[in-house]
Amino acid sequence: MGYHKNFQKKVSIIALLGILVLSLSSCLGVNSNVTIRQNGSGTIQLEYRLSRMFEALGKLDGNEKQLPLPVSRTDFERTISRVPGLQLTSYATSQDQKDILVKAELSFANLDALTGFLDASGQSVRLANEGGNRAMGLVLVRGIKNVDKDLENLVRTVFAGYTIDMRFNLPSTPTVSTVGKIGQAAVTGTTARYTSPVTDLVLSPEPVELRLSWKE
Repeated sequence: MGYHKNFQKKVSIIALLGILVLSLSSCLGVNSNVTIRQNGSGTIQLEYRLSRMFEALGKLDGNEKQLPLPVSRTDFERTISRVPGLQLTSYATSQDQKDILVKAELSFANLDALTGFLDASGQSVRLANEGGNRAMGLVLVRGIKNVDKDLENLVRTVFAGYTIDMRFNLPSTPTVSTVGKIGQAAVTGTTARYTSPVTDLVLSPEPVELRLSWKE
């Protein structure tokens, strides 16, 4: 009886880990470089580093319902078909013993197209005009409280060494801030950058939001 309960607990932990993975607005490790021009158009350069466990689970081909950002070429093509003003300009994959590396570059015609790519649900990115400034808020995670210790250990093992590194190159010197105490945000010239270990984001008990503002 005790063994059965322990087994159920472990299954529940693994299921919850899956939910956490899906709720994270990245894959496992993400480098992104977004350039926004004065007219709102621009480019997105992406590099995903995913554990090969996704390949073993068959989640890399047409995985729209498995991961929050496109990974396979099929995913990117599906995304482009639903987001007006978005184009895929390059795509490549490679792999090593641990990870699958996905590199892609896209162009967007306006900020609505950028938002459509970053936030398919329409719930995690907001755009606003504030006194002649353009403002963007990007919710990275919504937070999870009272994490089971076994789950925490599992997350720290699975996500060890993975990071999220986001850069936004803007037409004027931006301001950048975060809601939540996870990660580091900084400005160098006209580039805003946010970095964080993925484990810290996944295990954050509170929501984490990146906020940018710049003159149009």
